[in-house]
Amino acid sequence: MSGLSSALNIGSTGLSSNQKGIEVSGNNVANANTLGYSKQTLELSSTPTLQFNGQMIGQGTVVSNITREGNSFVTKQLISKNADYGESEAKTIPLAEVERIVGIDDSSIANDIDEFFDAWQELSTDPSGDLQRQQVMQMGEMLANNFQGMVSDLDEAMQGIDESLEGNMVNLNRQLEELADLNVQIASAESTGISSNALRDQRELLLQEVSESAGITYYEEANGMVSVQLASGLPLVTADVVSTISTSGMSGSLQFTLTNGSMTTSLDSTDFGGEIHGLLDLRDNYIPALKDDLDLLAYELAEAVNGVHTGGVDANGDSGVDFFSYSSTGSDPWSGAASTLSMNLTTTSQVAAGTIASPDHQPGDNSNTLNMVALQSQTLVNGTSTFTEYYAKIAADVGLEVSQNDLTLASAEDALVQMQNMRDAIAGVSIDEEMLLLTQYQTGYEAAAKYLSTVDEMLDTLMSM
Repeated sequence: MSGLSSALNIGSTGLSSNQKGIEVSGNNVANANTLGYSKQTLELSSTPTLQFNGQMIGQGTVVSNITREGNSFVTKQLISKNADYGESEAKTIPLAEVERIVGIDDSSIANDIDEFFDAWQELSTDPSGDLQRQQVMQMGEMLANNFQGMVSDLDEAMQGIDESLEGNMVNLNRQLEELADLNVQIASAESTGISSNALRDQRELLLQEVSESAGITYYEEANGMVSVQLASGLPLVTADVVSTISTSGMSGSLQFTLTNGSMTTSLDSTDFGGEIHGLLDLRDNYIPALKDDLDLLAYELAEAVNGVHTGGVDANGDSGVDFFSYSSTGSDPWSGAASTLSMNLTTTSQVAAGTIASPDHQPGDNSNTLNMVALQSQTLVNGTSTFTEYYAKIAADVGLEVSQNDLTLASAEDALVQMQNMRDAIAGVSIDEEMLLLTQYQTGYEAAAKYLSTVDEMLDTLMSM
């Protein structure tokens, strides 16, 4: 009886293990298209043998573990590639907006400069004509307004970046809380020997999202928890302790602070990777440099025009006054010139068309208008470029930056797809493979059931004797 009872137990373990195999494969099939899911594999081992009448008798099988497929190196590379992709992808829309603002078309600064000097050319044909003088003033005012409008549009683009950053920070803080919570759940489960495969899948996917947003580094502790850091090494998550990133300041110049317990640290673009680094780099470096180029152009234009205009005489025979006015708002004399540029004249009689002062004001004198028109072809910006050439260079540089970012984004996306494919090759679910395993476990289950039926018949025979 004891031998047959032991045989029944062997058959029972066969049924149980093959049933568990069917469940694992079924779960794999069900999650074949689940984002971030890692294939699970059933591990079986034989139970310890017993000695019976000098013979070592097996006692069946037992499920020793359900493992989660994966490779730590590939996972780290995948998370790193997410940061590269996030940085380029985040810059796409703001750069497209900057390109629209600084584009070369009929409404661009380059066209306004040409029309401004064209108005002076028209005035040279009739220096005393009031209509031509009005045209000069209108074109000057339009040019100044468009400089101001362009800077205002760039400021709005920076404010839009800050709005995106605020949303990113809110989302990032929530994700860090989730990571800490998953740390606790995983460590608690695994300390009691319970599998936490699904929780680890959730955490790995969340790490990819955090990396895409902020560009992180991480490492896993012996207890299964992960510690997450910014690119600069500042801690974000340590076990179940979470740092918080807060914002302060006005839109367009938001500042960011990391709070970890009683310690606070100011953050800038060098602390981050991913989307946040890309957006901060545009806001703090690229767009300010672009505005500085526009300031230099407005400054050189205003200085050149004012220099010629004050050297002439107006319709009343008085010396010309500054045609443009602007204010310096920084250490460089041209800082703020584009945003403060304005047309300084109030009446058409102030337009200094001539250079010869006489009692009858020499109404036919157009020498100063010709001096003004000559500015159009002179290389007065940095001594190397005309006004329109310098603006064209600004616009071309923006276009080049957009193209370069598109190439970088495409390259980062390709690298990310390659790493994802590598990860899927290791941890992804193969339906064909799972179908084979289901057939294998089904056959094993049927064999175990047949074995139990045979043992049961043997027991019936024994009981009827």
